Amino acid sequence: MNHKFLRTYFSVPLLVLTVTFLSFSSYADENAINSDESAKQEVEEILVTANRTEQSISDVAQAVQALSGDDLQDLQITDFEQMINLIPGAVQNSTISQGSNVYSMRGVAASETDGDATVGYYLDNFAFSIPGRPFAPVTDIYDTERVEVLRGPSGTLYGLGSLGGTIKVITKDPVIGEFEGSFKATLADIDDGDSSHTGDLMINIPLTENAALRGVLSIKDIGGWAEILPTNQTNGNPYDGITGRLKLLVEPTENLSIKLTYWYQDSEQDFANRLTYPSPPAIDNTFGETYSDFTIYIADIEYDLGFATLQSTTGYMENTIISNNGGFIPGIGDFSSLWPLESENFNEDLRLTSNSEGSWNWIVGFFYQDGETFGGQDVLLPDFGFNSINASNLLKSESWAFYGEANHTSDDEKWVVTIGGRYYEEKRTFVENSAVELLPLITGAPEPIITNTVGVDSATNDTFNPRLNIAYHPTDNSMVYFEAAKGFRSGSITSKSIMTASNATLGGTDYDNSSEPDTLWNYTVGGKWDFGSVSIDVSAFFYDWSDAQVEVSPALQSIVIPVADIEGRGIDVTIAWDTPIEGLSLYIAANTNEIELDNVDEAIITKNPFMANGSQLPGTSKSTYSVIANYARSLDNGMILDVNAVYSARDGIQSVFDGRIAPSVELLNASIGIARDSWKLGLFGRNLTQEEGPSNMVGGQHSIPFPRTLGISFDKNF
Repeated sequence: MNHKFLRTYFSVPLLVLTVTFLSFSSYADENAINSDESAKQEVEEILVTANRTEQSISDVAQAVQALSGDDLQDLQITDFEQMINLIPGAVQNSTISQGSNVYSMRGVAASETDGDATVGYYLDNFAFSIPGRPFAPVTDIYDTERVEVLRGPSGTLYGLGSLGGTIKVITKDPVIGEFEGSFKATLADIDDGDSSHTGDLMINIPLTENAALRGVLSIKDIGGWAEILPTNQTNGNPYDGITGRLKLLVEPTENLSIKLTYWYQDSEQDFANRLTYPSPPAIDNTFGETYSDFTIYIADIEYDLGFATLQSTTGYMENTIISNNGGFIPGIGDFSSLWPLESENFNEDLRLTSNSEGSWNWIVGFFYQDGETFGGQDVLLPDFGFNSINASNLLKSESWAFYGEANHTSDDEKWVVTIGGRYYEEKRTFVENSAVELLPLITGAPEPIITNTVGVDSATNDTFNPRLNIAYHPTDNSMVYFEAAKGFRSGSITSKSIMTASNATLGGTDYDNSSEPDTLWNYTVGGKWDFGSVSIDVSAFFYDWSDAQVEVSPALQSIVIPVADIEGRGIDVTIAWDTPIEGLSLYIAANTNEIELDNVDEAIITKNPFMANGSQLPGTSKSTYSVIANYARSLDNGMILDVNAVYSARDGIQSVFDGRIAPSVELLNASIGIARDSWKLGLFGRNLTQEEGPSNMVGGQHSIPFPRTLGISFDKNF
């Protein structure tokens, strides 16, 4: 790793305030790992696509992080779940399995299992979303160019779900005219668990003088670490996953580029990552399995018209997520839960971007999506007196949007003003076939009360979302900035049967099962300064989230309703320091915030006292921070020594399900590697302090940090 790269990056003239970059170069070139040249300082321009066009990260007037895929691999970070700790103000809100992880940014947390996501996810240029569900994609980031993180609402250019921010995974394109390949293998041991091994392979094959094919395969075999109490089975929750990607690049002419991409992901786990008891980790379930897979087809076409570039992204996805388990939950009793979800999603994103090098630049676009999610959750709670059947519901969403932005740079290049907007319209249709059974145990009636609902609900929503950004840099190495932006999220439609039971449980409220779209106004102000060996980025944000849709569970089944008005305020700080010790660099990222509820319905407060006015929004952490230390030096024998440590921490998180608080969590990871020419051998450790958490307390159960893991890795380029 290049310990001086952070210092190099922050010496580049800055045009924006909250651009943050985390980069520790992993490879000296495409065919060698950490050669002698990798220990030398190099000036490198970092290109990102945060504004839907390739540009230097220093020119992006937005809060952006660019996390190099190779560098994340060097830090032994392979997926979203591990990477989320590096993002200021980002947390994991919930997990059941690999396919049902929920994340939030800057305290814009709304759900654990239901409702649309508050973070937008993009795989290359494809908008990954599941109508009515907040789950993030299962993503292995081997052979990834970079991961871009846009903090704050990005509703103008991205729209879908980008209420709190957007995460983009940009994979490496095929290289025309060159054959290349690489692989990585790891073997690890889990503390009080089974062993694990992973393997990654990449091959780039030139086909013709203007075409190439790149293939990536990642396989994970992760050992179990939790005891299954009814059978006394140890290490009973192992996980197997496979991710494959093929990308074909054809450039018929100098002005035309065609990329065809195929993604495949499959993961299976016995039982789940949710535990009945966190320490020692144990599951009191008699049966359990989780499964997820997706297949994605993407066609990217780009044509240079001279005055502008025309780009089209067409994508189609099929996604399945299944959770089936049953056993015992303290305070609730015996349970059985079947949760099958099948979704399809087609979207088209057509955009025209100016090629001008003058003072004016612009982008206009059209987005269309047609998606659906089939399924729900069958829950049997006989000890509690409540059962529900809704696994055959169907939610359809068809939407379209026009969007555009323009920016102007002053003649002296000190001012950059950006203004834009997005008009969005959506029709949602909910085809319901559900039932709720209230047993005499809770009603006192002589017979069960059963509510059946068979019917169709529809809702049409529209919203306009503007953005204004003003950046001023008085010197080449300093900048101040202000932004006002509106974000949005699709309105939720909930089962009428469950809503009827929930209204009754809340004392006779009359919440409708269909909600208006979420909207959030965000305001950010701050500055960034480069003092040579130290660079500092400070930004303060405030947002007003009116009639926020939040998931609550008054009848032990989730509903998503406009619970309250929410005000959020906080500060993000990043510091990069090239220390006086040769070869040692430090990077610090931190966030502190207050996300307060206001105007909460009295019925909600009566049922959930932890959601009283003035309380911190459940699912949020009042502070997060991480410290990355990198030490790299050349050895006399031509090898490179590379040592890394990552420390991350966050405050406690309260569950929206029952108000229980998961305590603060601190994690320490480290790695050491020796590299020469085209190979690298390393040792790594995750959760070295054996932090037990729990990190989340959702659905009456627990999630914990992955147990301490020690392993060895080997990388090879060829």
